[in-house]
Amino acid sequence: MKDLFTSLFAVIVLGGSIGAAADAELNTMPRHVAKAFPGAQGFGTQTVGGRGGTVIAVENLNDSGPGSLRAAIETKGPRFVVFSVAGTIELQTSLKIKSPRITIAGHSAPGGGIALKNSDTNTGPSLIVSASEVIIRHLRVRPGLSAPSTSIDAISILGGKNIVIANNSFSWAVDENVNLWFDASDVTIQNNIISEGIWEGNHTQRGRHSKGLLSGAKNVNVSVHHNLFAHNDDRNPRLNGLGKNEIVNNVIYNYYQVGACFTIAEGFQANLIGNVFIPGTQHRAHRYPIVVGGELVDNVLYVKDNLSPRRASGTEDDWANVGFNGVIDDEEYNGSLLDQAVRSNTPFDMSANPVTPEPAKTLAANLLPTVGATLPKRDRVDVRIVDDVRNRTGAMINDPAEVGGWPSLEPGNVSDRDKDGMPDAWEVQHGLNPNDSADAMQDRDGDGYVNLEQYLEGLQPK
Repeated sequence: MKDLFTSLFAVIVLGGSIGAAADAELNTMPRHVAKAFPGAQGFGTQTVGGRGGTVIAVENLNDSGPGSLRAAIETKGPRFVVFSVAGTIELQTSLKIKSPRITIAGHSAPGGGIALKNSDTNTGPSLIVSASEVIIRHLRVRPGLSAPSTSIDAISILGGKNIVIANNSFSWAVDENVNLWFDASDVTIQNNIISEGIWEGNHTQRGRHSKGLLSGAKNVNVSVHHNLFAHNDDRNPRLNGLGKNEIVNNVIYNYYQVGACFTIAEGFQANLIGNVFIPGTQHRAHRYPIVVGGELVDNVLYVKDNLSPRRASGTEDDWANVGFNGVIDDEEYNGSLLDQAVRSNTPFDMSANPVTPEPAKTLAANLLPTVGATLPKRDRVDVRIVDDVRNRTGAMINDPAEVGGWPSLEPGNVSDRDKDGMPDAWEVQHGLNPNDSADAMQDRDGDGYVNLEQYLEGLQPK
């Protein structure tokens, strides 16, 4: 079986609640038929983000003050955040998105793009979302080690609804790389690299940790699709929401404790479709790649077309991948096959913009070239992570210094006189005015996407 699995993958791989005032603003804002962006799928994708609001250019890499990312985020009202600089922003405290209707467009940056890291004294998440109508794309968020803490996440989504987190790279967190908690709902986590959670770092309540993505019991309507999870001990991902959940077309590499896992109770429903679990250097063959805990509730989990060492050819029983309980540190205990009553024979209906699964056998070859913060270009951290998946190399880390630490991102430059996120040459080419920032939020072709969104979408690899 091992030889069959290895041959198969050689072919596949190498080929927070918002306040009453915010609620009132959301109830009166314009709605569009356009999704967050054309390729968005899943529960969060009806968000308008900052569409139609003010364009704010980040003009320096300072932690705070005029022209900083923090100042742009803390501005109230609909806002579309673009970047005229590139490089790494060192955060003294968490960036907190509290006001609804924001788009952060990391792919508008020149050079090597934008990265976030924590200072040595910042013991909180790098980025906190507790507002509705949020889109975040093409950021590299790598907090790293600092003073001992239980809450150093790369991103924590703690409230709000209609949230899309897409094409970002999250790594080097001491707690979870991606954390959903409290009552955040209608969230899409799409096309991100979620990698190298710190394994034996300075988490004050535990020894080994290294977690990918956690979603809590109150986080309903959660879509996790087309992401790469690599070198995380477990929670690749872990969804506990007592509502609808979907894990579709993710590649999970070098999991030690477990790949995907759930804690179920009454009200829980999940589809787990077309995911690929690839063993790495720390793989333990006796482990189920998918583990269910909690109550044995009837008819709440649907699985289809998930590949792993236990289901290598794609012809074995779909449920061969799924165990009940069995996540107990380094012990050999592995749980038992999931009770028949829990299994659903048909998929559950999910969002109004449903995720369209592709066959697991073609997933890695199609996903690896474009996943993560690829714009304006991949940094060497993501290049290495993707190469690890292709070559079955690498391991979990205890300190970013083991893998070279934070890369230096080239500054680049952009000619954008009106600071609206659209380069002057592009505006002239498309009949816009490079001296008038107002045209960024206009929709010249009437398709529901404003001109700035049209420019940014044109940057995406096809």
